[in-house]
Parts: sequence; structure tokens; C-alpha cells
Amino acid sequence: MKGRKRSLKSVDGHDFKTLAKRAHNAREKIRYLAFAHMQEGKSNIEIARMLKVNRIAISDWIKRFNNNGIEGLKERKGRGAKLKLDTSQREAFRKSVLELQEQRAGGRIKGSDVKKLMEEKFGIKHTMKSVYNELHRVNLVWISGRSKHPKADVEAQEDFKKTLEK
Repeated sequence: MKGRKRSLKSVDGHDFKTLAKRAHNAREKIRYLAFAHMQEGKSNIEIARMLKVNRIAISDWIKRFNNNGIEGLKERKGRGAKLKLDTSQREAFRKSVLELQEQRAGGRIKGSDVKKLMEEKFGIKHTMKSVYNELHRVNLVWISGRSKHPKADVEAQEDFKKTLEK
């Protein structure tokens, strides 16, 4: 066993192989696998090579495990960009978008209309991709059939369909 010796709390009380198999998060899975290798007596450098991670990361995981136990190896919240529209504003946003659609005389609202609504009513500037992501979060999907013109005569269309030659 080559490499630096680590000061690690006892890892004997945990079955890291099973934890790795059950982990849904890929980062957690790698951490559990690292600790399973530690139980087998491998060094930090050997583990780093096998898992294709930096050995400093393994030292950090050991510190987290020593301080917080098994909870220290779990994925922490707070990664990634924060949502600009919080959960308390989502229902108001959903209602605003539906009201905007109802106010339309004909046709559908577009993403640019929703973007403008977000800027005016909620003070949030988004890219178009983020606007559509936000619509998806509030369960508004804009894939639909063709819209009807407000001046369309449905009866005349049905009569036309009946008399149409096939």
C-alpha cells in the first residue's frame, strides 16, 4: 500500500458498496466507492487513480466524513443557479400568463409576450430559454392545435366540409 496514510474515523460500521449501488446522485456514488476502497485498505493515491479524481478531493471527503459522518458524503444543496421566480410567486405567475392568454382577441401569446410580462409584473429579466423553462415549471405547455380566428364561422366551415368532394 503506497501513498500517504490518512487519519480516518472508523468506516467499518458502513456498507459503502451497497450505499454506492443505491445512490441516485453520481457524485455521492463516487464518494461511497472511494470509501469502499478505503475499507479494502487502498491508499488515497490508488483510489484517486481508480476513480479518476484528484487525491485532494479524497482528502476533503475524509474531512467531511470525520466531521459529519455519513451525512458529510451526501450531496449538499445549493449547487447551481438559484431560481429567480420563487415558489410563492409561481402561482401568481401562472395566473398572470393565463389571464394574458384570455385577454388575447385571437391567436396565442408568444414567449416574448411572457418575457415582457415577467419583466413588467415581476421585475425579472430572463432569456427566452429560461422563460420556457419557467412555463414548464408551472405546468403550462404551449404545444397545441392550430388556433381559431376570432371571426371564423364554424357553421360555414362544417357545411363546407360536408359538401366537399372526396
